Amino acid sequence: MNILPIIKVKDTFNNVYFGLKIDQHSDAYNLIKTISAARWSPPVKLWILPRTEENWQSLKEKFKEYKIEIIIGETYILPSTIKKNVEKTKVKELKERMRLPEMHENALLNLKQQLVIKQYSFNTMKNYLSCFSEFLAFNLDKVPSLLTKDDIRTFLLKKIQEDGISESSQNSLINSIKFYYEQVEGWERFVVYDLRPKQKKQLPGFLSKEDMTRLLKATENLKHQCILQLIYSSGLRLGELTRLKVKDLDFDNNIVKIKCAKGKRDRISLLSEKVKTKLKIYFEEYRPSYWLFEGQDGGKYSDRSVQNVLKAAVRKSGVDENTTVHTLRHSFATHLILNGVDIRKVQEYLGHSSLETTQIYTHITDHMKKDTKSPLDDLDI
Repeated sequence: MNILPIIKVKDTFNNVYFGLKIDQHSDAYNLIKTISAARWSPPVKLWILPRTEENWQSLKEKFKEYKIEIIIGETYILPSTIKKNVEKTKVKELKERMRLPEMHENALLNLKQQLVIKQYSFNTMKNYLSCFSEFLAFNLDKVPSLLTKDDIRTFLLKKIQEDGISESSQNSLINSIKFYYEQVEGWERFVVYDLRPKQKKQLPGFLSKEDMTRLLKATENLKHQCILQLIYSSGLRLGELTRLKVKDLDFDNNIVKIKCAKGKRDRISLLSEKVKTKLKIYFEEYRPSYWLFEGQDGGKYSDRSVQNVLKAAVRKSGVDENTTVHTLRHSFATHLILNGVDIRKVQEYLGHSSLETTQIYTHITDHMKKDTKSPLDDLDI
């Protein structure tokens, strides 16, 4: 009979928990995920369950095929993560006391409703509401519907000169304000080009094929290998990778189905034969049920975890320290074009709505293909 050891765990407030050390590849791992109150605790590397009679009965019912052993005398003290939650609550209470005037709260509510109607993503909604709240807080004594473009300009000048906001933050503020007045207040489409920062014309960073090989060989963990190789071989964005479901892989046709990507567009990209072979081994070992890559608690793998996997591979391989997940996507596009793949096909794989966006990669590849010498090479020096 299998044994399920249970360890007594206390937090900094002397609350007591059941602590379960469970192998991720065991049958017990699938069972613990069916108990809604169970949570994975990274600091102590245990599954944590409040010590209540109800949870004790759940454990005995779910693990009836196991011999449950209570380990006496081993008490782990959880780090003060609960204190952090208390601090967050205090901040929330402070914000509640600093509520905006009712007319501004109504404006935010109307903005939120319109974002919901337009079915914007959760992250976009969160960003727009936060940015527009800042704008309203700056104009506390003014009616939102009566604010003018001069008010917007004054607000942006303050944010740039006093707060030193970045160009992307400036654009986010403008986008939220523009959405509110056009979509909620019904203003005619108003031009804000003179309020936007000058657009940088930057070439996308990418890795050479040699550096990409070093990077992908730098990790020995099977799951991490699959993650990095799939991003590069299919040209995925970070969120697209973490949102992939098991059913999104079509092994028969060698394609990856990317649902509701940027701009709410579905697309299809390549599924490499090498990645497919590795994924089959991954399926046997990890047995993902819904999300292609699952976290410790059974939910989808987090964006931060993917970034940490890449960071470790970058450090170990010695490639450019500025390499990001998007660098792998840029490398995918650049290498395809260097291999002679038609740019319109690359556009489809990347999910660009405009060919002009994809053409930036040709600026790189055209230069790499040229045999033009520098005039200095003709000088006798």
